[in-house]
Amino acid sequence: MSEWQQRVKDLIEQVKSWRKRVLKIPPQQAFLFPFSESISEDIDSFLREIYELAKERALEKAGKHYKSEHSEIALLATGGYGRRELCAFSDIDIAFVPLEEDDPFVDVLLRECFRLIISVFTDNTDLKVGYGYRTLSDLPTLDTQTQAALMDARFIVGYEPLAEKLQSQLLANLDVLKFIRERERERYSAYQRYHSSPLVTEPNLKEGAGGLRDGHAALWLLAALHKVPTKKAWELLPDILPESEFSKFCEGYYFVNQVRIWLHLTAQRKQDVLLREYHHRIARDLSTETSDEERTVRDFQSRLYSATEALHYAFRVILSHVNESYIPLENGFARKGCWLLIDRDDERNRPLQILKAFELMQRYDLQPNSELLRWLKANAHLASKVMAHPEAAESFLAILTGIGDSAYGKVLDLMAETGVLGAYMPEWGNASHYVPSNVAHKFTVGEHVLKTLTELAKFREAARRGDFPWVDVWSGVNDEQILFLAAFLHDLGKAVSEPEHEFWGIEIAKQVGERLGLAEDRVKLLTEIIELHMLLLSIARLRDIYAPDTLQTCAKKVGNEALLKMLLLHSFSDAKSVSEQTFTEVEERMLLDLYFGVLRALQEMEAEETQVQILTRDRVRELKRTLEDVDEEEVRQFCEAMPPGYLLSTPLKTIAIHCKMVQIVRKTGKPEVEVLHEPNSGFTEIVVCALDAPKPGMLSQIAGALFACDVDIRNARVFTIPGEIPIVLDTLWVTSDGRQLSEVKERRVREVLMNVVSSELSPEKLLERHGKPVIVPVQIKSISVKNDISETHTVIHIVARDRKGLLYRLTREIAALGLDIQTAKIVTWADTAEDAFYVIKKGFGKLKDEELPELAEKLQARLKAETEN
Repeated sequence: MSEWQQRVKDLIEQVKSWRKRVLKIPPQQAFLFPFSESISEDIDSFLREIYELAKERALEKAGKHYKSEHSEIALLATGGYGRRELCAFSDIDIAFVPLEEDDPFVDVLLRECFRLIISVFTDNTDLKVGYGYRTLSDLPTLDTQTQAALMDARFIVGYEPLAEKLQSQLLANLDVLKFIRERERERYSAYQRYHSSPLVTEPNLKEGAGGLRDGHAALWLLAALHKVPTKKAWELLPDILPESEFSKFCEGYYFVNQVRIWLHLTAQRKQDVLLREYHHRIARDLSTETSDEERTVRDFQSRLYSATEALHYAFRVILSHVNESYIPLENGFARKGCWLLIDRDDERNRPLQILKAFELMQRYDLQPNSELLRWLKANAHLASKVMAHPEAAESFLAILTGIGDSAYGKVLDLMAETGVLGAYMPEWGNASHYVPSNVAHKFTVGEHVLKTLTELAKFREAARRGDFPWVDVWSGVNDEQILFLAAFLHDLGKAVSEPEHEFWGIEIAKQVGERLGLAEDRVKLLTEIIELHMLLLSIARLRDIYAPDTLQTCAKKVGNEALLKMLLLHSFSDAKSVSEQTFTEVEERMLLDLYFGVLRALQEMEAEETQVQILTRDRVRELKRTLEDVDEEEVRQFCEAMPPGYLLSTPLKTIAIHCKMVQIVRKTGKPEVEVLHEPNSGFTEIVVCALDAPKPGMLSQIAGALFACDVDIRNARVFTIPGEIPIVLDTLWVTSDGRQLSEVKERRVREVLMNVVSSELSPEKLLERHGKPVIVPVQIKSISVKNDISETHTVIHIVARDRKGLLYRLTREIAALGLDIQTAKIVTWADTAEDAFYVIKKGFGKLKDEELPELAEKLQARLKAETEN
């Protein structure tokens, strides 16, 4: 064994022996000698020995690369170790700081230090060593928790000037306001996890309110405000806290740490919660009086809670102090309280200053004070001078993407109100007052795109919460800036030419992308989103979203999963921002059905087993557990017959109901009707399940029955489940006087539907009985019949003035022509209904191309002739 190896072995034995002595220290000794300082000094000496051993070995291996005052590192104690506040089971936190990166000698020295630390401490004791590699160049990008730990840093060994340089650079580059905000959030988050009062019977001595972390945070906040190391913040405390409160803080800080030391030694493990069972034991160890145990315990508790109250109060005072303080910010601005102030009006750079003001508001959630607000309004026009400035582009994209603490949309709205947004983005300014011709739109185009952005930000929040399916959808977004920029630009082309707004939107996107300095591939993605931004919505509303050809066509247009996910997010956000009434829960479900179907089509092109298949398999497994009283084979057949979009977007309990209905109809041959509704959904869901009739007209019968009951059909979904005898499963989302059906009406509707679907009562007799016209007058705006939309169905597209009974009339005439409606898509915009019917001839399938003109004429004639009668 070499001398060096023997020294390492001796050090290990020394540390092991030391650790045994520490753990045998009687807990009451925690109050009689400076425990934390003592073990911190011991560990310092061990680390200095490790450093010397590592440096010797590094010189042997790479000594030729060593350069004095160049090939140097510093070992720093950070966190509790840096503050000399270690307890028996505290982690030992160390930072390795190199003077120069990519130095061959330093690389070897760091590896040797690390290997020895692991060997000496981790492998041979129960202590945990936390370590970080901190280069000077990394300091501006460190998270604030790491910055706080380095503010506590204490030099142990190595190149001491480097330790001083690290702290000075850290403090010089510190984002003070960000640091303060995140320390405040950290404390309030800890209060929620542990306790928000310092007066709890079982306090967390470290993280709870009144714990040591309140004291640490108070010192960090002061240190950050004045840009000094934490140890210097102690000297600033008496200037803010009254003398008596400062004294209580110091006493409380020391006492709580002593109690925590005692707790570690007593529990013989890392323990920060002082359980009630420990109160008597610690009180006995603290007191010299043993005659009155109850009094002894009460005295300890009084001392403990006085200490925790002092720490918590000090944190509150310091937090208020720093939040009220004047803090200089970049670009001539400052913060005081919640206000952003203009500290220096830089006339030469004023246009750029304007954009920076809004970026600071977004970043720190600040409000402009009255002077700044007037200044922004008066100088708004100058923003046009920096339309192509790279720094202005960075500020605008940060605001647009919502980077910072401000609630999304608040700053962007203020940019619009002050005129800055219109000046910086004249394309938005041109469209800000434009009223769309589509009466469903509640807002001008300019306001609509701002609302779209706000809705998009809500989906990002849903993804962050882990909501299904948004967490998966958002994970596919590889460029948030482009997604938000597309939402901002998508409808601005309407102010140029509404019928061709996608074309002009693309042209605008190219101009804006070039102006913002976007790379070519990012501009391409931006234009793709705008070009296809209506694709999913239009298909979901007017196409059979379960037909393989629909899914394949859509998948080919989209091309990849990432774009599909971005289009889905845009589609939801766009539709929700039109008005409160235009995008219902039913349409949301249809859009998700389409998304999952297209996603599967895209994945099947590339993988053996798709993500959708995995999700569907999990869904089927859940369904089997839910339907214990239904034959497993029935469940399997039902799930195989239904498209993946249905299985993934339909609530599990609804799928279970559908499955049971199908099983009952298959066994009995009799129809089943269920009336369902989700609380606060605004709709009632009616499900009709029956054997497929030999003659067309079931949807017409259902529509007639609902018309007779004064029920409005808002949307419909039709499935035909294959089998020896096919089974129809029709779902209709309905309202009555704009609301969900009452319980009385639910019962009436179920009874009427059962009578009509069972052929016990014809729709005509039912309508006469209720005083409704059998022939409902309609005002047709257009009819088209096409074969190029679907490979298996002819599609009849009808636009008409909306009215009660319209769907009954349309489906009645289609059935009278001998056509079987397989899928119905119903969209209502204000007073206009736009319906698409996927039809076949019973026993023949899709119509022939040459039959289409005659079919269109016959349908037009029947509707017109019967209307005039």
